Amino acid sequence: MTAAPYYVDESVTLWHADALDVLPTLAARSASAFILDPPYSMVPNAIRGRDDGAAGTSGAPMRLLSESAAHARRVLRPGGIAALLSDWRRVPDVSYLVTLTGLRLTTCVAWTRTTVGTGGMFRTAWDPILIASNGQPDVVDRAAIPNVITVNPPSKRTHPYEKPPALWEHILRRIPTGLVVDPFAGSGASAIAAIATGNTWLGVEIDERYCEAIARRLEQRVLDFGGVR
Repeated sequence: MTAAPYYVDESVTLWHADALDVLPTLAARSASAFILDPPYSMVPNAIRGRDDGAAGTSGAPMRLLSESAAHARRVLRPGGIAALLSDWRRVPDVSYLVTLTGLRLTTCVAWTRTTVGTGGMFRTAWDPILIASNGQPDVVDRAAIPNVITVNPPSKRTHPYEKPPALWEHILRRIPTGLVVDPFAGSGASAIAAIATGNTWLGVEIDERYCEAIARRLEQRVLDFGGVR
């Protein structure tokens, strides 16, 4: 972990570091939300089914998610939420690990796309996002908002698993504003979503290539608004 953040302004703080080095330094009950989209497969391990040729990945250790979720439980304020994006095959494991930390599984949001991915019998066009909370979740109102968000990934990506900011905005708009923590910042989509919804953001990214891409993205946001951050 470096002595100073990679990028800072009044809305965001980005660390170039290992998430498990940064998370223990965060104050207890200081965040309103965690975005947890960890690299479930830690090494290149693509496989194809012998019968149908469908692409997939073999199992990978879940230590990173387990420890990150435990830190989320400590750092989240009462009523705060953790949004965990998961492959459907990992939902039982992810659910179990999260509940072991003391977080409460509250709901699930389906992220659907109009474009399709890989598959055999059916092609993938959705992923589950589990919503866990520190106790009873705080929500801004009781509006009839569906637990489905349809938005496609960006056509031009800076990260292989880049998410659209609108995905995280859909979730963040349902809770009171505060600090949003993303231990696996990737392309910085959650930073853009946090700013758009009136939150502050703290992100961690272990790969400096993506830290640089996030910093450029945030600087462009400043330029787009005429130098006003």
